[in-house]
Amino acid sequence: MRLSILLAFIFFFCLSANGQSILVNEDPAITSMMQKYVMQSQEKDMIKAWRIQIITTDDRRRMENAEAKFRRMYPDFEIIKVHESPYYRIKTGAWENKLDLQVFLQSIKGDFPSAIPVLDDIPESSLLRI
Repeated sequence: MRLSILLAFIFFFCLSANGQSILVNEDPAITSMMQKYVMQSQEKDMIKAWRIQIITTDDRRRMENAEAKFRRMYPDFEIIKVHESPYYRIKTGAWENKLDLQVFLQSIKGDFPSAIPVLDDIPESSLLRI
């Protein structure tokens, strides 16, 4: 709110100056805040969507074995590794609708019985479309 008021004030001030030579010294905090605003607006849009969590374990070797097995079986699927101490998680896919992931989930359950659907923040451009 403060930012929009400040920007409106600067805009109207510049209009009223009407060709006069005015030097404006901007506070470094304002410059920093504007840079953050621009960076955030350029970031990809994130949405809540579904992934399949292949494994959750506190054993790094078990996680690496599951990762290697999944990569061999499904080389076209991206793998997301997450380490939140003490757990290692492997996730894959990006579905907008939970029903859409069910077919793939059922096909991998034989090899990865602990696989479950989980909600995650996903860039909209990464969604798998069926």
